[in-house]
Amino acid sequence: MANILKIVFLAIIGFGLLVYLTAPEQPTNDAKIDKNIKLNTSLFPSHFEVIGVGGYMKKDNLFKNANRKYIVVLNHDALSLVEPLKITNRKDIVLVANISKTPWFIKKLAVNGKLEELNVNSILPMINDTSGSFTKLLNINDDTQTKYFIFKIQDDNTIVKVQELEVKKGALEFGITEEESRQYISDLLSFLK
Repeated sequence: MANILKIVFLAIIGFGLLVYLTAPEQPTNDAKIDKNIKLNTSLFPSHFEVIGVGGYMKKDNLFKNANRKYIVVLNHDALSLVEPLKITNRKDIVLVANISKTPWFIKKLAVNGKLEELNVNSILPMINDTSGSFTKLLNINDDTQTKYFIFKIQDDNTIVKVQELEVKKGALEFGITEEESRQYISDLLSFLK
């Protein structure tokens, strides 16, 4: 019995060391957000990890389409809006899954699969922003789990923040009712004109 306890204890210690030693270094918040820079699609990186296409997609392919006029950045609980958004059949939206504050172990274990599951059979492209670089480019420093942000891409490729909205706490884990879904989508679509 004592040997089994030793093995279990050593396994727990070994697993803890493995997690600690392989964890990526946390990014520092030394990068200041410059509110004076005019947001523009030219600031975006050349490629994005897009859920559902099996890898990366070029910025030109994603944003050159004249129909893509809105960017909706969804924090954790706001990802519950992906399913009802699919039903709207809007082709002018690019979704961004802001999962940059999720612990790295959870990202590797479950998040990518959950995002794939949420976005299955969707015509809306969803950018997987695991590093937070996309949200930094949009000057978003609020990572409240319940918030989501709507941006509009103007004809000259400048980007304007349209609105900041919220869903209820725990919406992703516990779900939202059909009535709440209609209300959230109605609120969101009212700003997409």
